[in-house]
Amino acid sequence: IIPPMPRPSVWVTVLRAGLSHSLSQEGCRSGITVNEKRGKARVNISEALGDGRRRQVPLSIDWAPENVDAIREATLAIYRGLVAVQPVEVAIEAVAGEPEAGISNAGPINWPALIEAFRERKLGSGEIKPTTWINIYARRMKVILAAVDRAETPVQLLEAIAAPWASQPGCRGRQLQVQQTAAILRWGVDTGRLPAEWAPPLDLSPYVGRKREAAAVTTPLAVGEILALVETIPDSKWRYAFQLLSAYGLRPEELQHLELRGGRLWCTYSKVSSRGRTEPRPLRLLPCDRWAAEWNLEANYQADRLPPMKPGLGADAMGLYMRRRELWTELRQRYEAEGEKLVLYSCRHAYAHRAHTLCTMLPTKFVAAAMGHSLETHLAAYSRWIGDDEVDAAFERAALRMEQL
Repeated sequence: IIPPMPRPSVWVTVLRAGLSHSLSQEGCRSGITVNEKRGKARVNISEALGDGRRRQVPLSIDWAPENVDAIREATLAIYRGLVAVQPVEVAIEAVAGEPEAGISNAGPINWPALIEAFRERKLGSGEIKPTTWINIYARRMKVILAAVDRAETPVQLLEAIAAPWASQPGCRGRQLQVQQTAAILRWGVDTGRLPAEWAPPLDLSPYVGRKREAAAVTTPLAVGEILALVETIPDSKWRYAFQLLSAYGLRPEELQHLELRGGRLWCTYSKVSSRGRTEPRPLRLLPCDRWAAEWNLEANYQADRLPPMKPGLGADAMGLYMRRRELWTELRQRYEAEGEKLVLYSCRHAYAHRAHTLCTMLPTKFVAAAMGHSLETHLAAYSRWIGDDEVDAAFERAALRMEQL
């Protein structure tokens, strides 16, 4: 007598019924099922969906009632990959591929291997450049490694990460550390490299904190201040670098990415952000900046006229030099007393401010292109300096043009 098959647990019945309903809503009535294999979930793909042969795809998700949603979503993701006309192997690997070497959900988490896999994904996808990882991500990954021994949950990890900034709620460094910690946890869970219980909270504000005081506003340098600073810089190479920043509204890092093309000065720096990658651009003086034209920077450009700076650290080197200048220090103190802030980017901000207040006939999208960023970035960064006076003046000019039609 063959004993009857044991009935599945209630949660398994719920899982399979919910998965069947979700698949049917996406046009799949049969061909994909799930079951348990050695304590983990497994997706079974029929011959019709598996390019002529059956497939069994092990997931790195425990076969447990608390993982019903995770198992269903992973299975749906595999099906969506199949119907997107991807090769079966690609669709499977994208969601349920075997964990990379050194990474496993069984036993202690191999955090160094997880971080290395995260680095390879960031660089391999083109989302960031190697220098961005070195200059921004690497030190924050070290903080995570130093904190994981004191944490058994994502909340405990985020609390440990935020602890060194207890006296600086809401500061930028704390915000970036918390965000990047949450990002690697979320990525680890999404790719099956971490158990589902390591998913970070959706609301990170308790760990970032809130600033007790309003942040100082970075203020554009006035033309008179630019000219005065140029006069007080004794070293000709640093003076030339400051003139280039001020005349063309460059990012400090862009000083190391300049070249002459057909008699024109170009910036070849490529900045990667969520909005894409910037393209090389020719540099342009603003029509209102006669003082910059008199410097004749383009015609006299030579790379060896600039001071030596380490790749990726140009802003640090120039910032240190300028902080040693007496007039720069006086201006910084005056700005701070007024609740404002003076930094090297004040030269770039000044370029944008002059473009909008003095060169009023220049469309905003062309100013953004000249500065090497998107229109959205430009508006988000520089609209803060459009005060009531500028708005009134713009309306008056528009009224005058209407009268002349």
